[in-house]
Amino acid sequence: MPEIEKAYLDILLLEDNAADADLVSEYIELSSLNCDILTASRLAEGLKILKQTSFDVILLDLSLPDSKGIDTLTAVQALDGAEVIIVLTGADDEALSLGALQAGAQDYLFKDKLSSEVLSRSIRYSLERANLLKRVEVHNRETKHREALLRRIFDANTDAMLILTDECEIKFLNPAVGELLDADPDSLIGEIFPFDVRGGQQTELEIPGEGDGFRLVELNAVDLVWQGESSMLVVLRDISKHREAEQALIHEKHRLDAVIDSIADAVIATDSKGCVERINAEAARLIGVEPDAVHGKPIAEVFVLEDPRTDKPLKNYRDLISEPGNDEFVEYRLLVKDGAPVLVHAEMRSIADSDEMKRGEVVAFRDITRTKEHEDELFKNEKLQSISQLAGGIAHDFNNILTAVLGNISVARMGLGEDHPESEKLHLAEKAALQARTLTQQLLTFSKGGSPVLEATTIDQLVDDCAQFMLRGSNVRCELTKDPQLWPVDADKGQIGQVINNLVINADQAMPDGGILKVSLSNMKNDRKQVRALAAGDYVCIRVQDQGTGIPAENLNRIFDPYFTTKKEGNGLGLASSYSIIQNHQGIIVVDSTIGEGSTFAVYLPKSVNVESAEEVQANAPVEDETVHSGHGRILVMDDMEAMMMVAGEIIGMLGYEVTLTSDGEQAIEVYQQAKESGHPFAAVVFDLTVPGGMGGEEACNILRKYDPSLVAIASSGYSTSNIMSEWESSCFDAVVPKPYRIKEMSAALHRLLG
Repeated sequence: MPEIEKAYLDILLLEDNAADADLVSEYIELSSLNCDILTASRLAEGLKILKQTSFDVILLDLSLPDSKGIDTLTAVQALDGAEVIIVLTGADDEALSLGALQAGAQDYLFKDKLSSEVLSRSIRYSLERANLLKRVEVHNRETKHREALLRRIFDANTDAMLILTDECEIKFLNPAVGELLDADPDSLIGEIFPFDVRGGQQTELEIPGEGDGFRLVELNAVDLVWQGESSMLVVLRDISKHREAEQALIHEKHRLDAVIDSIADAVIATDSKGCVERINAEAARLIGVEPDAVHGKPIAEVFVLEDPRTDKPLKNYRDLISEPGNDEFVEYRLLVKDGAPVLVHAEMRSIADSDEMKRGEVVAFRDITRTKEHEDELFKNEKLQSISQLAGGIAHDFNNILTAVLGNISVARMGLGEDHPESEKLHLAEKAALQARTLTQQLLTFSKGGSPVLEATTIDQLVDDCAQFMLRGSNVRCELTKDPQLWPVDADKGQIGQVINNLVINADQAMPDGGILKVSLSNMKNDRKQVRALAAGDYVCIRVQDQGTGIPAENLNRIFDPYFTTKKEGNGLGLASSYSIIQNHQGIIVVDSTIGEGSTFAVYLPKSVNVESAEEVQANAPVEDETVHSGHGRILVMDDMEAMMMVAGEIIGMLGYEVTLTSDGEQAIEVYQQAKESGHPFAAVVFDLTVPGGMGGEEACNILRKYDPSLVAIASSGYSTSNIMSEWESSCFDAVVPKPYRIKEMSAALHRLLG
């Protein structure tokens, strides 16, 4: 049905008189209506048009060449259109016009009284009247439908329902009333309802039940109008079994609460909307909340997890749901109130009724931070130990070769003298050989022989020197900041320098287009809140922050693994050796990285237990002695590598000593005992600690120490499975000379021991 407010109207005019048709069209054009008019001169033509096109208004002359009177109107209405029909007649056809109104036309107009105003007003009023009639018709249909639906609902409802007058007389009821009251429903019509009822009231009643028992009934009353009179709708519901179930549920809930609170794992139970229904004491402790404060809150506000793989909060908690029988936990970071994130194992199980409808979920999680840290450390240690022997063997052989090279260069320099033209070339070769020790140090950190030689030292100058040296010629600029009163640390300068070199090289390579490398040195008091994996105490933190590409999440847990590298020319030893060095210094190294923003490596070293300030370190620093000391006496050298043995003999011989060479521990013991018993004893013995397949220097030294307590023993090794090279004071040796060495190191050791 067209609306009066319609912006544009389509009008069909059925008129056989051309003059009248033109006049009507002219009146339409002069009116204020926005419309389009189409004219047909015969009924058949008009009906054909109506079958193809719908119109808002039909102006109908009842006298057409092929149809007369009401039949014309009936024929148009037979098409079951929604058009408004206005009849056009002569003044002498008033009776016909009234008949047309009774037959369904909305209005009639006399042709001789037409004007644009009359025609416009009639069209508007007809449209408005037709719309009103349509709305009334729709309303009546809806009312009848609702009444029928209400009666069907009323009769089908299992609750007892009654309609009462204001005097509580029963006017209508459904079959459930008879079942509840055990009476014939028809006999109750007209009776007075025996209980006090008020509209908007809800009460509970006890009514007689089977035997001498009672049934608990819930009564609800609502005011309404029934058949034009003020009435009340009363609903009675038997809640006896429901109340029994409630009591059983309360008892079960109390028992469940006791069970949940007694278990060690953290547990959160939610309703079907994902809001917290129950949180046990362990869960509240881990998250840092009060149980009552989070009751009814969405679990996403209380229980916030981060996925360690993406460092993003978990959005869909249904990802935690595991299949029945699958006991595998997933690891997440739990964000806690006023504290560092906690690593947890978490899983979720759905709670469903017997009809498989979900009623909520239960989330169980467990703090595995310490366990995970222990597992990670154990796993890393196992990986390091698995290659310890390989690395040690390589270090041993390489150091022997390097010592032979360095020793021969040192001997050649002494033989030629500093003024010789070729002396400078030998000096450069000696420096290159000394720099090659860095590779040996990387290998040594994977073995017990790589234990650091600790001494109280300040590291600010060391860090600055390493950073500037590594970035020489690079497009990366280093910015160094430090605490004014930076604490000293007990450290092996060489090994810490190696760590700084590795971190700076990695940062430089992460910024191929240049950038700023921020290095900071700071004092830190750790009470396990700042760094959970670090024991409580005082530490110096070395923080190296780049602006590079960042490290993908999947690689963060592997960057300290031996031989793991993403570089085409990398060997995977840099960060692995750094990890071992810091671990051997009783510290830790951690990394944080964001893709596209850069990475930050933080090294934590314990504060020195021997000195308190940098001034004390400087005052106690030893002065390096470059003097080569000559001596005399017999020296026994034990080394399994012939080239090493020969160069050691030549170096010691050039110092003025008489040298005897042996290749293993058994031979050294035999030669030493023979010399002692013959009256020509050795003044000192230089032992190589590691002899593959034979007796090493430590075992041989212990045997000879029992034989001759006055034994003067020097350990010389580039690798050992013990910590003798770093802790020789508590061993059977009197001094150590690490390989590779020059003539001055051996000279200094012999001079100190023999005078």
